[in-house]
Amino acid sequence: MRFVYQTLGFLLIALGLPLFWTPLPFGLVLIAIGAALVLSNSDSARNHVRGWRERHPKFNAFMVQAERVTPHPFDRILQRTEINEPST
Repeated sequence: MRFVYQTLGFLLIALGLPLFWTPLPFGLVLIAIGAALVLSNSDSARNHVRGWRERHPKFNAFMVQAERVTPHPFDRILQRTEINEPST
């Protein structure tokens, strides 16, 4: 089932990229939902984001801010990519 969610997440991200530049930000919504699906179901994706957070302090600051404003069920997904969290 994880494979299905990961595939759906990547599909939503791919569909959201060309729609990102439209006047209504439907692409941003699709990208966010797709990223949440991928990050919640892929250890390697979480490790990749964790690595980006370690190497890029500005990206880490953005992610910390995103954790604060993201609704509760989704903030846990971002918190699982925090730098100080041990890899699972």
